[in-house]
Amino acid sequence: MPHRFIKMQEAVCGICECRIKDNTLFSTLTESELDALKGVVSMHAFKKKEIIFMEGDECRGFYVVRTGRVKLVRTAKDGREQIIKICSPGELFGLEIFNEDEHYGNNAIAMEDTDVCFIKKEDFFSVLRKKPTIANKILIALGRELHQAYERIGSLGIMNAREKLASLLHTLATEYGDECEEGIRLNLTLSRLEIAELLGITQETSIRLLKSFKEEGIIKIRRKEIIITSMDRLAEIGGVL
Repeated sequence: MPHRFIKMQEAVCGICECRIKDNTLFSTLTESELDALKGVVSMHAFKKKEIIFMEGDECRGFYVVRTGRVKLVRTAKDGREQIIKICSPGELFGLEIFNEDEHYGNNAIAMEDTDVCFIKKEDFFSVLRKKPTIANKILIALGRELHQAYERIGSLGIMNAREKLASLLHTLATEYGDECEEGIRLNLTLSRLEIAELLGITQETSIRLLKSFKEEGIIKIRRKEIIITSMDRLAEIGGVL
């Protein structure tokens, strides 16, 4: 799979700048523990829409988003695709290594020009053997991440499509929004199809619901740009506490 490799020296210097320490899995590590990881990190650059890895590819290690965003996509048996997660700077993906899986379970695709840090599976576990305190902290963090994932799945399971969209837009506005005169502009370009894939609904349903939110004055839409004009209404519809 073609990609542009950035020299190791740059990756070593950039490990903290790429926000590996800010990630929930690494936020509790000490400077000396982070230093142990610096020697095993390489940095790679991907263009928008470029595939980082595909479902079924050999699981060689995991990634941390340095800049840009990555979407994780799973393909159903009937060929439909669903976006499992959008990873922002500081977030990890390719975590199948923690399950000792031999292959990745999703497709990872750059949503924009993206830099990622990569840590090989064998190098990572070698570091853990030398620094067992890292393993203890990561286990605790993984448990917390898993609990949050269960909470999200449980909430979405009892929502209808309208509630799911409201909850999604509220989350996106909170995580990727920039304040503007009209409200909060989503600093994330998503097509109607990608919104549908995130929610597990049809593209037609996502278009219809976005139109209804626009008619109700909850959002404004300019081409692919979405501006949230009422976070309170989204929170109310989506059951956001």
